[in-house]
Amino acid sequence: MCGIVGYIGVGPAAPAILDGLRALEYRGYDSAGLAVLTPNGLSVRRRAGRIDDLATLVDERLMSGAIGIGHTRWATHGAVTDANAHPHADASGRLVIVHNGMTDNVAELRDELLADGHVFDSETDTEVIAHLIGVECDAGLPLTDAVGRTLRRLAGAHSVLALAADEPDLLVGGRVGSAGGLVVGHGASEAFLASDLPAVVRHTRNLQVVEAGEIVALRSDGAEFQDLNNRPQNRRLISVPWGPMAAAKAGHRHFMHKEIHEQPDTLADTIRPRVTLEPAELRLQDFQLPVDARDIERAVIVASGSSNFAGMVGARYLRELAKLPATTEVASEFAYAPGPLSPGTLVIAISQSGATADVLLAVERARADGAPVVALVNTVGSELTRTADAAFHLHAGPEISVCATKTFVSQLGALYLLSCHLGVLRDTLSPDQLARRLAHIAHAPLAVARVLEIENQIEDLARRYHGAGNFLYMGRGLAHPIALEGALKLKEISYIHAEGFAAGELKHGPIALVAPDIPVVAVALNDELRPKILNAVAQTRSRNGRVILVASEGDDLHADIAEEVITVPRTPPLIAPIVSVVPLQLFAYYIAVWLGLDVDQPRNLAKSVTVE
Repeated sequence: MCGIVGYIGVGPAAPAILDGLRALEYRGYDSAGLAVLTPNGLSVRRRAGRIDDLATLVDERLMSGAIGIGHTRWATHGAVTDANAHPHADASGRLVIVHNGMTDNVAELRDELLADGHVFDSETDTEVIAHLIGVECDAGLPLTDAVGRTLRRLAGAHSVLALAADEPDLLVGGRVGSAGGLVVGHGASEAFLASDLPAVVRHTRNLQVVEAGEIVALRSDGAEFQDLNNRPQNRRLISVPWGPMAAAKAGHRHFMHKEIHEQPDTLADTIRPRVTLEPAELRLQDFQLPVDARDIERAVIVASGSSNFAGMVGARYLRELAKLPATTEVASEFAYAPGPLSPGTLVIAISQSGATADVLLAVERARADGAPVVALVNTVGSELTRTADAAFHLHAGPEISVCATKTFVSQLGALYLLSCHLGVLRDTLSPDQLARRLAHIAHAPLAVARVLEIENQIEDLARRYHGAGNFLYMGRGLAHPIALEGALKLKEISYIHAEGFAAGELKHGPIALVAPDIPVVAVALNDELRPKILNAVAQTRSRNGRVILVASEGDDLHADIAEEVITVPRTPPLIAPIVSVVPLQLFAYYIAVWLGLDVDQPRNLAKSVTVE
């Protein structure tokens, strides 16, 4: 993800843009830039590095402009260089844009422009978009229509801001698909465009939201909206009485609720920069495996808490997609009893923060024994990324709530991609198999979005079950770690005792706990173990147990054996864990809400455990 900011008003624009970029720096750490329209024309400053590095380039000339755009980048197309930093100009240099997203058909569009004599100064797809908009403007279209026509040609998801020297009182923004948000802020004789609210609300609390498939023409005294076919659209003005931290909730009651709802976008941000479907390819420009994949004899995943449960799913991915023996170890245990390690053992360390003490100790032990280490981490520049031999970043953005939600789902997506990558390198995935597997994961964000449509049903379940003092969670196969994660979520924020277990173990002890006052949450995925979990459900019901069943759409056998049924979209079996965890997150969230508890900061817990 990237952060984009636009300002138009009485100026100077540069400080306002820098201020907005600092508020969005969590969205991109690699490079930053801004362009300001001055009396002498467009003035562009770009720099690889942080916002403070960019600020050193702001001079008196830049301060003379009252309209401009800025960008903080998370590199996707092209390396981290000054040349690849945004903004990018068209062929004439009289038009600049900033951009968040990835263009799936960029090769085709670039070839078209090259054939017409265009020359590019960067490796980015953003520069291609700028040239396309410039071509439309050269043909006589106003900037607003040129942006709309260009966006219609782009495959993928995009947010774009454009500024042209020939229309000096206008900023144009546009959105296609889910490439992050775009919000308009209206101040006194000034206006703002930005990826997210924190960049805007420090200046104004009067907002409008740009929806997917819309263009906004922004002037200092107002905004006009239209769809991509130039049809006018009305957008309600919203007034938000929030401080900076509250505003970051974007209208949600809690950060956890916001982060659950961000999951379609954050999962897409994990996947989209690394996957193309035509041709079917993995493009892991930001990741280099530290050893030859054919020399890897086995993999060990080390993690704590929710990340450990994600690792359990990941181990199955590695076994199935890369045909690699793989296990998961709790980091705190592995650090003191790692077993035999060697250069042929790939250790995959998972930590949202990159600062988890137990994981860092496990990595230290692994490296001491000569094992190569790959970090799966969300926080760029963290200690774990510096300690490991290579880092696979989630690109999920900041997670404020103590409970992991969107980072858990992004971890599953990242582990799936990493397993496919190893499968390709180890020749265990043919091109046709890779194409099928990538198509499966590419559709996962949409399936997650569909689960959020049944939120009201889950809230009602929580209302009826929040008085229970104990819960049991069970699943088999890939559903087992999802059951464990569901139980953890419930105990973390509701303080209700919840025990997760493998459903095959029901008869080996847990069945003694089955009673009418202890609800049992069962996760039945669309896989070969589904009949087995349904047998466990039937055994639970025969002992007067109350069952809440999470099952796939079209599963007509569950209706007779469970009191409560939550249906999720039917997906391929390896994608099902990503989808089925979402209703369990919502269930835990709403139980805590009904109990009147502090959802985002539950007692005794911290977001990052940096001590043993």
